[in-house]
Amino acid sequence: MPINFGTMPHHCTGTVTTAVEAYSPAGGTAHGELDAAAYVCPNHIQTARDMWQAQGLTPYTTDATGSSRSCGGTTDFRETAPAATATTEG
Repeated sequence: MPINFGTMPHHCTGTVTTAVEAYSPAGGTAHGELDAAAYVCPNHIQTARDMWQAQGLTPYTTDATGSSRSCGGTTDFRETAPAATATTEG
């Protein structure tokens, strides 16, 4: 499974407080398979949710307090991640 690390299109130096996970349907539910996550500050939660919804994924918002990362990082587990948000590490 590839893991692609990238960034959202916005630039923000806020501290991450929230992970917005992105799921594709599987097993009869909208939250069937975890495909990606965006790590954001409180001001960009809806931006991340909208980004995943635009890609046909179901967002789920969860706590990520305690992180020292800056807002906007993404982790994508899909076989082919969108080029605008992915850089392959491996």
